[in-house]
Amino acid sequence: MDTLKLSPAPAGLPSNSVAVYTTICRPEASNLLAVGAQYTSYLRRRQNNSTEHDDYKTHVLPIELEKASLRDAENTADRLVLDAVTEELLELDPSDWKEQDHYHVLGISKLRHKADYSQVKQAYQMRALQFHPDKRATMEGVHDDTFFKCAQKAYNVLIDPVRRRQFDSVDPAISDDIPKGRLENNQDFFSAYGPVFDREARFSKKQPVPQLGNMDTRREEMEAFYRFWANFDSWRTFEYLDKEKEHVENREEKRWLDKKNRAERARRKTEDNKRVSSLVQQAMSLDPRIEAYKEHERREKEKKRLEKEAAAQHVENERKLAEEENQRQKELQVEKERKRVAEEKREREAQKQEIRSLKKSVRAIAKNRNYFLDGLQPNAMANAVRSAEIDVLLDNLQKTAIVEFHNTLVSNHDNYQKSLEAIVSQITDVVKRIPAVGSSFTSFVRGADIAERVRSQRGATVNSQLTAKAKREWPADELGLLIKATNKFPGGTVSRWETISKWLSQHSGLPLRAEDELIAKTSELRSGGQAIKRLQNRKVHSDDKHLNNEASVRYDGPHQQQQKQQQTQKGEPPKPDRPWASEEQSQLERALQAYPPSYMGTDRWEKIAESVVGRTKKECKLRVKFLIEQVRSKET
Repeated sequence: MDTLKLSPAPAGLPSNSVAVYTTICRPEASNLLAVGAQYTSYLRRRQNNSTEHDDYKTHVLPIELEKASLRDAENTADRLVLDAVTEELLELDPSDWKEQDHYHVLGISKLRHKADYSQVKQAYQMRALQFHPDKRATMEGVHDDTFFKCAQKAYNVLIDPVRRRQFDSVDPAISDDIPKGRLENNQDFFSAYGPVFDREARFSKKQPVPQLGNMDTRREEMEAFYRFWANFDSWRTFEYLDKEKEHVENREEKRWLDKKNRAERARRKTEDNKRVSSLVQQAMSLDPRIEAYKEHERREKEKKRLEKEAAAQHVENERKLAEEENQRQKELQVEKERKRVAEEKREREAQKQEIRSLKKSVRAIAKNRNYFLDGLQPNAMANAVRSAEIDVLLDNLQKTAIVEFHNTLVSNHDNYQKSLEAIVSQITDVVKRIPAVGSSFTSFVRGADIAERVRSQRGATVNSQLTAKAKREWPADELGLLIKATNKFPGGTVSRWETISKWLSQHSGLPLRAEDELIAKTSELRSGGQAIKRLQNRKVHSDDKHLNNEASVRYDGPHQQQQKQQQTQKGEPPKPDRPWASEEQSQLERALQAYPPSYMGTDRWEKIAESVVGRTKKECKLRVKFLIEQVRSKET
């Protein structure tokens, strides 16, 4: 660090009087700022060329007066302003202190329960300074302390928190009335009930208390407000109104008075709770916000109801449309099926009519050509024989063969030999196909000889099959089915015997029968031979094993039995019962499972009858009745 050399000491200064203990730093240049009121005054005086007294009066004194005025205003604001003392207050009797308004006595009636501890104390001090007996006696020469005693009583009540709460509970200057009657508009409701709830809020143990609000208050806040007041917990007590027992000397009387005071406090508390509850209920009934919310909820509920009904109606309309579409499709299917059946029927009828026409034409050609008797004189017997043989021939020819036969006769109308050869050729084909009918032809050609040749020409395998078929017996149920088949498919049916064979095998469950077997057995049944007796006695003389394998007969109910008795009495032969085959029984059982009694449709028995081939609705019902009675008889 650089050092600064000092100048030598003055002459005459003792050398030992000054001592330097450290070095001095090098001085640095810096700017000094002039501050303070005095320096500011100096600058003003220099600028204005005035004296210090003139500067004080012009600038300093106004600022000090303004500050003093502000201090006085603050002191005035802090100072409590009491109510004026009236003649009525000065005439109060200290002995009636319970009936007096203590806040009015102390001059703080405007503050009342809002006055804090310091304000009560300050009010009492100001009353004491004004109405203390000693001060009044000194300044006014008045020796009256009645009002001062009233002020003392008021101070003692209001300065004690417990006694003040008791007095506030029954403050005579605050009314307990609630609004009555309906209000004209929404604003009247809030202006009428808002101050009432604010007044009652001072008694709540829970603070702060929710406000009533206005029309813009949110629903959650409004509901919280009414929930608070519905569970309002009040600290309000009525001990201040108890009857005094200071002058009661008897202990029993004091106890009785205590009991009476407690009962009276409980009664007043109950009435006050009812009053608050009535206030809340009345406010809720008149609150325009609640009515608006209810109206909004009703509109929303009505809207949802209408939407729900609209949705349900839409679903119902869709369902109806679907049902109508399904019904329309069903009707179309039914109509289509009806048309198909009608068309098939027309085709069958047309085919039958065509075959009948062809047969009639062939018979007419044969008759016109003298039944091809080769120029002989007409003979009734010969004509009848040949006419019968032509009928047998036509009955056993297929449609294509009949058409070909007819065309041959028409084309060879003038050629007797070719016509006769065509007849012989057709007879030969029929006899080869159905040897059993060979005995029916004796005039044009000996059909028996043709049949014998056909049998001799067949191979050993065919002969063995025919022999096996011929040896196969006819059960009673198959004979019954054969009778029904011959009635169901009469003469003239296209491929009659082939159709009968297939139908018989389908309903009996047995192998197909040959056409010659069917024709032979049908001829035997028509002649009333031994087959009818076997059919009648088969079930009676069969053994147990055969009976177990036999199909059960149809059940005759009381109505059917009565009909049979009436037919017997009239001499009419009874109609033979049709037995139930095992396959039909199985089909009936499967149909009953597929269409149980819980089936919702009205065509249950029609469906069951359709499932059982060859059985009607009535037969199915009778069979079920029979089976039910069989089960019941076994149970009993």
